[in-house]
Amino acid sequence: MKQIMPVVIAIIHDDGRFLLTERKNTDQEDAIFGKKPLWHFPGGGLEYREELDNALIREIKEETNLTIRVIAQVPRIFSVIRENWHGLLIPHLCTVVGEKKITLNYESVGYGWFAYEEVQKLYKLPLVADMLDEAIKLLKKG
Repeated sequence: MKQIMPVVIAIIHDDGRFLLTERKNTDQEDAIFGKKPLWHFPGGGLEYREELDNALIREIKEETNLTIRVIAQVPRIFSVIRENWHGLLIPHLCTVVGEKKITLNYESVGYGWFAYEEVQKLYKLPLVADMLDEAIKLLKKG
């Protein structure tokens, strides 16, 4: 069944670095990228009647065990269209609240905190660099 799915994305910023996770299993439709795990910003699908910020806080807790605070929604929504899925990616600039110890769930095999230049060199999903550029604009606005 073809579907449109809103997806919240956390661009978590801490001391000049950004948190990315390395996907454990790539979607079958990601086969064009090869078999190597891809880096991306954590996040996930919005559930029925769930507010964007609440969905983001829930998803990041599930995926990393971090508690986050949403600073601002990036003022651009990204669109990814695949054979049976149309994702509307809604990125948010966030920060960690409290403990920074990460415990990954089954979705990821690794994580890292990367400076902007390091993110550019990673083997990552498309749009990661574009989302990061939009988040940097928000950071510069203060």
